[in-house]
Amino acid sequence: MNKFLFSLSLFIMIINTEAFSQEKAIATIQWEKIATLENADGSRSIGLAGAINAVYDHALLIAGGANFPDKMPWEGGKKHYSDEINILQKLDGKYVWNKKINAKLPEPIAYCGNTSTQSGIIYAGGENAAGLSKKAFLIKLNSGKGKLMISALPDLPDPLTNIFLCNIGNVVYAIGGDGPSLSSPAFLSLDLDKKEEGWKQLPNMPIALANSAAVVQNGPEGVNIYVVGGRSKDPSGISELHNTLFIYNPQTKTWKSGAPISDGSASMNFSAGAAVPLADHLVLIAGGDNGKVFHQIETYLVQIAQAKSSEEKESLVTKKNHLVINHQGFDKALLLYDTKANTWNKIEELPFPAHVTTTATKWGECIVLSSGEIKPGVRTPNIMLGKPVF
Repeated sequence: MNKFLFSLSLFIMIINTEAFSQEKAIATIQWEKIATLENADGSRSIGLAGAINAVYDHALLIAGGANFPDKMPWEGGKKHYSDEINILQKLDGKYVWNKKINAKLPEPIAYCGNTSTQSGIIYAGGENAAGLSKKAFLIKLNSGKGKLMISALPDLPDPLTNIFLCNIGNVVYAIGGDGPSLSSPAFLSLDLDKKEEGWKQLPNMPIALANSAAVVQNGPEGVNIYVVGGRSKDPSGISELHNTLFIYNPQTKTWKSGAPISDGSASMNFSAGAAVPLADHLVLIAGGDNGKVFHQIETYLVQIAQAKSSEEKESLVTKKNHLVINHQGFDKALLLYDTKANTWNKIEELPFPAHVTTTATKWGECIVLSSGEIKPGVRTPNIMLGKPVF
């Protein structure tokens, strides 16, 4: 190699190295409320937990979910499972609800997994008034023509709620979930180009998990699936919440552990929160339950079930209800994981009550946090859009 070519190569290497080392971090996320969820009759909704949230065909689809429309659960209110479908579009710079598409889900469902693929929106599992579900469906949306079609996919091997879905291309992955008495370590895949083959069993996760969040993102060895936090249900009635990060390599079909979830100084549990990939190597998580109050509520529920007298039961119910009514909301921290450096840090806090039991989704380069739960039993109808600023 002559001196000129050697010098040119060295110069390019230095420039690339400097560009990598000076890669911009996220400075902040600018949030705005772009819409308020509505009921089928156009009235303001109280919000939904566990709804399907996905962007497809330049529109945000919000479907299913659960709430307490009449009374709060501590007042004896009955949980309502929805089969309604809402579609939000951006027209002429404004976000508006599409009223032309009048469709419903095949049945009410909440706490299912969902993900948006090139073939359409996939959802699977979940629960309704009849119990846990193992059904899976494909939603195809053509918002411009006012059309929406729903078709059945192969069932999951077992009914699971609080399950999470993600996808790499047309391969959909189902992650964990709750069975009747235990959480599941199951990790499954469905190739939408080979639907007739059904869901395939992949290597189980290292532990059983429900209410985890997962994203597909680039890592040092290629594209991986990052499973963040979660909760493990136990027959005792007391769940274990986790600070874990598990990384699945689709090429080698192996799991490994990443750095425990942290705000940069202390490790923290994370369950029922939301996660999205950002840039080419970052994972953002928002909200989530750290489990402190959750464990107290679970403990009261176990004690109530074991109470030996009506007086003892009434006293425990009063204490549990006081704890729930005075709940201060969920964790507002916005945490960022760097897949290349295997490090966590806190960038800031949400400027509004944290949404849990909802899945975050990307709309272009922005982040959508749609409806969800802001306190036990309390929903929000707000659709929040966040724009990352680098």
